[in-house]
Amino acid sequence: MSDKKNKIYFSPNVSERERACFETGIKLGALYHILCGIPLSSDESVIKPIEQGIEAAISCQPYVKSIKINLDRTKIVGDKSTQFDYDEITGKIIRAEIVLEYESIEILAKIDWVESLQYPLMFIEKIQEND
Repeated sequence: MSDKKNKIYFSPNVSERERACFETGIKLGALYHILCGIPLSSDESVIKPIEQGIEAAISCQPYVKSIKINLDRTKIVGDKSTQFDYDEITGKIIRAEIVLEYESIEILAKIDWVESLQYPLMFIEKIQEND
């Protein structure tokens, strides 16, 4: 997918690989910050539409080839047994995988809670150049 009109805004020193990484970071950051704070309960009929809706929204962004969000159900508390019994999405709950394709570069990137870091890490798992 070419974006010749868009390229004029980027330094000619930015490689396709660097631009693909830049675009990936934008998507990961947007995904994370869109999700954080959304109210939810442990009810699957609440969780699944949130996952699907955000996947659909992020897939609208340029260069997104695929996206999968899995909210960690084992860490969601609150079953709406009372009006105030609900949870909210935090970095501890978000598991996401995105595949981005910019020009000939394809990137697999993830968001995952890393227990040893106590942090929702965003990282590139794989970069490949397609022919």
